[in-house]
Amino acid sequence: MATAVLVVAAIHATIDLPTVTLGLLMFAGTVLRPRVGQVNRTSLDYVIVIALYLLSGVASAVLVGAVGALSQDRRHPMLKKVFNGAQSVLCAGAGGLVFYLLGGPSGDEVLERPWDAIWITTAANIAWLVVNILLLCLVLTLEKGGAAARTFVRRVAIPTSPPLIGYGLLGILLAAAWLSGLGFFAVPLIFVPLYVSRWALSQYEVERAAQEATMRAFIQVIETKDLYTRGHSERVSQGVSMLGKHIKLPEDRQLALEHAGLLHDVGKVGVPTSVIRKPGKLDDSEWDAIRLHPARGVELIGDIPFLEEVKSAVLHHHEKYDGTGYPAGLSGKRIPYFARMIGIVDAFDCLTSTRSYRPARSVEETLAILIQDRNTHFDPALVDAFVEVIRREGWKAAAVEQPAPDATVEAAIDHDDVSLGSGGGATGSAAGPAS
Repeated sequence: MATAVLVVAAIHATIDLPTVTLGLLMFAGTVLRPRVGQVNRTSLDYVIVIALYLLSGVASAVLVGAVGALSQDRRHPMLKKVFNGAQSVLCAGAGGLVFYLLGGPSGDEVLERPWDAIWITTAANIAWLVVNILLLCLVLTLEKGGAAARTFVRRVAIPTSPPLIGYGLLGILLAAAWLSGLGFFAVPLIFVPLYVSRWALSQYEVERAAQEATMRAFIQVIETKDLYTRGHSERVSQGVSMLGKHIKLPEDRQLALEHAGLLHDVGKVGVPTSVIRKPGKLDDSEWDAIRLHPARGVELIGDIPFLEEVKSAVLHHHEKYDGTGYPAGLSGKRIPYFARMIGIVDAFDCLTSTRSYRPARSVEETLAILIQDRNTHFDPALVDAFVEVIRREGWKAAAVEQPAPDATVEAAIDHDDVSLGSGGGATGSAAGPAS
């Protein structure tokens, strides 16, 4: 199918200055694919295709779309290269068919029918995106099943389609500038500012990744202090992620929640190792050191802009729903939403993990404890949601990764257990077996 479209396009293509110029720009490829983040690349090749619908006609646009596939990363396997090439041709062909059927203007006619050029080209752009999404869903379904395709549509295709439609207007602007007399100089006029802005975005993503790596390094330092809590922060992040997806948080807040789960205990880096590893009951000054870790966590996060919402979750994740928690004694809905979520998952992972003074509890036993302590320690609605998602999706407890509890150690209470039960957790139903 793609080959037939390409052959027809090659026969009817107009090889003029716009086709050659934009074809070379498409072949360069990397100019339009600045790195965003560490592994993902974005492409605006279709901006060139849309401009060529208006400048040289549909056939030339399809031909140049195929040329763009030649600039693929050499490390890609051959099958992926073939698919990407066919994808480029079919998408350009689908958009071109819509453009042709709607009577889209081309050449000097564009300036005479500007509004037709805008709406018809936008319709072609939408057709391009729809075919692109369908092809990617087909591949994901064949490789990973329908669930992966649905996730792609929900989390990638739908959120990115509106801005991509907006970017398509740049193709119209490029064509109008070229036809207005700028000619070749319309290309740098449009693409240089675009490239600079996207390069700046990629630098922001690199900085953000570096900051996240620094925070993860803090977590690793913390977890080397105590074998019994190793992996705790990652598991809390995973748990709140499951809860956030279950209650359908928006994408940006979901990411912030996952960061909050990962960083909730970052302040423990300031707690002396002797206190964390102490094999026995903590005295008042040692409890004070433990209780300061949320505030120290906020200090460590500092003024990192994308972690602003994370700070309140880190500071208040040991508050209790009945107002008996710390550091501020907040109650009910006054406790930040993320902090209420983290408090539930934090306690859940603590209880399903081995500690030096007690073995791990089972998942079902722990869920029963959370249900029992709803309204007193935890937000009841969030507890119900968390119990539902764990029973549906399951949970990999950490007991197998931890040493067995030391029977010679006197009863002690982990800082997460402080969130459970009254009076510091020692007498609460969820604080573990009494000594």
